[in-house]
Amino acid sequence: MSHLDRRSFLLTAGLTAAAGSLAVCSSGSNGTSSSTSGSTGSASSSASGGSSTAAPLSGTVTLTTWGSDQEVAAFKKIAADFKAARGAEVTVEVLPYDQIRTVIDRRLQAGNPPDLFRVSYTDVSGYASNGALADLSDAMDSAFAGQFFPALWNAVTMDGAPVGVPHHTDTSAIAYNKAHFAKAGITSVPDTLEGAWTWDEFVAVLEKLKGAVPEASPFAFNYQLYGAYRWFNTLFQAGGTVLDADLKNVTLNTDQAKKALSWTQSLYTKGLHAPSVLVKRPTYPDEIFPTQKISMIQTGDFLIPSLDAAIGKKFDWGVTYLPRDAAAATDLGGNAVVVTDQAKNKEAAIEFAKFLVTADNMKYFCEQTTVLPVRNDLVDAKLDFATRPDLMPVFQKQATTMPDALVKTTTMSAFPAINQALVDNMDQFLSNSSASVDSVISGLTGAIQKAL
Repeated sequence: MSHLDRRSFLLTAGLTAAAGSLAVCSSGSNGTSSSTSGSTGSASSSASGGSSTAAPLSGTVTLTTWGSDQEVAAFKKIAADFKAARGAEVTVEVLPYDQIRTVIDRRLQAGNPPDLFRVSYTDVSGYASNGALADLSDAMDSAFAGQFFPALWNAVTMDGAPVGVPHHTDTSAIAYNKAHFAKAGITSVPDTLEGAWTWDEFVAVLEKLKGAVPEASPFAFNYQLYGAYRWFNTLFQAGGTVLDADLKNVTLNTDQAKKALSWTQSLYTKGLHAPSVLVKRPTYPDEIFPTQKISMIQTGDFLIPSLDAAIGKKFDWGVTYLPRDAAAATDLGGNAVVVTDQAKNKEAAIEFAKFLVTADNMKYFCEQTTVLPVRNDLVDAKLDFATRPDLMPVFQKQATTMPDALVKTTTMSAFPAINQALVDNMDQFLSNSSASVDSVISGLTGAIQKAL
């Protein structure tokens, strides 16, 4: 299993496949159903990456997304800049995270999709293979493609044809309540990647929290719904894999996979994990953490603004690295924006997609929403994160522990079905203490092999 140094990882992900979504990167908190147009922001080309010489556009395009308040505000600001620079209006339609895929699918089937929509890298190939996305080859040449990390550009292409643009990336780490840690007498928290807790050390911390803070669950994973694939972090930490090197056969019937499943289940059976936070339910740890009903959660950097806003001055909190076993491992998250083949204003939709990912606009979005850029010219850029910039180095270093085998697996066209297999099998396994490791391995193996 190879891991990637930060610069090499960001530039190429060391892979020929994309660094996937690895989940749709949101928890759904703050995702409210609304339809609003961008109405603020500057038309300055230096601020937005727009061009005063570009041909004017007319009409309206709709971008459907989920998002935190900060993400929605950033989308609207860039939409307003686009209208000022190019003339076309962009309506930013916001849906709850747990409804986004269902609504998009229904509208595609009805022949009335949005012009553009936000999508995890993992799901791009599924939509493209079904003919739902536009071929953007005429609008995005090799020079345009060369601006982005190759791995993520590959994620938005189908048979060599681009169907959208890579927008950003992110990953998971551990957020913790400092007051609860102090109450439990936990005085040392890993401040380096190399010093991350081992699984045994992590469990010892959780047991201290359980004893000292009985009113709160010690911990919760972010495995919910489309994020179920994040359990693969644990699998790879144990030294396991999902598929063989050819990506044709399931490799879950191993000691490493059994260890990962047993360890995960043990957190539930020992009362160390929030019992109501499972896989099939839209009960998100980041929505509970600010209430102090959970002491520590696995969460994404994109949730820093919403967490900080919800927590306010209630308590101090920090971030540390994911626990490790045989290895360190994490998911690489992020999202793309794609153009539908049935877009009513395809020309303006394509131009807005390109506008969204100019260097200035991508940098702005990432700074406002605490996610990481995916342009080559922003690898070494100094980002002025708007919220808790002190926490971002942990996520940036944690991102270097993404195993390339996991990236390859999670960007396959079959991956949505693989993720669904996790949703169906892991939820029952974790909610039923009598469920056996062998039974879940059998169920996962059968479902994933069928997906392949």
